[in-house]
Amino acid sequence: MPLWRARPGAREGGRSCKPRSVDVTFRRLADDDLPMLHRWLNEPGVARWWEDDDVSWEGVVRDYGSGCADFPEHWVAAVDGRDVGWIQCYPGAEEPEETEPWFALGVDRTVAGIDYLIGDPADRGRGLGPAIIRAFVADVVFGRHREWTQAAATPLVANIASWRALEKAGFRFVGVVPEKDGPGRLMVADRGSDEFRGA
Repeated sequence: MPLWRARPGAREGGRSCKPRSVDVTFRRLADDDLPMLHRWLNEPGVARWWEDDDVSWEGVVRDYGSGCADFPEHWVAAVDGRDVGWIQCYPGAEEPEETEPWFALGVDRTVAGIDYLIGDPADRGRGLGPAIIRAFVADVVFGRHREWTQAAATPLVANIASWRALEKAGFRFVGVVPEKDGPGRLMVADRGSDEFRGA
């Protein structure tokens, strides 16, 4: 099973920073991980942002199990060897209903969409979200997919912690776009930006 390890020496907030003391790795989601993902998706702090998704056991197996299509790619994020979250990526052009508003705001059609969560409340508010997002975009989105020139996410405007994590990870605000649960902040990271230069 592929394992990807974050590279040290990332940049944060437009300035160089020392390598973090946490070790961030990624592995592809497996069927054995579905009970953990089901638990995370039903944790109240996560579920409030996934209200329109089917997070029943049957829904999780259907949407995240090994029988799914090649995209989205589902990954488990581990910090210091401990599973703490889930993150996915997919070609934006293959989800036109969602991404046409992105393209209208000037986002590349070679963009990758990402979604993510931190499962345990105790792991939130500790800076793990930005570290995971930054490492995932650099080493998986841009590192494994040379055709993707940007990465984008659209957390709800009300989900302040989520879009602030993206800002800290090197994403920039592009505009507000409609989401099924309300207005979302379109946040974009560029392959050639300082935070991801060389990816």
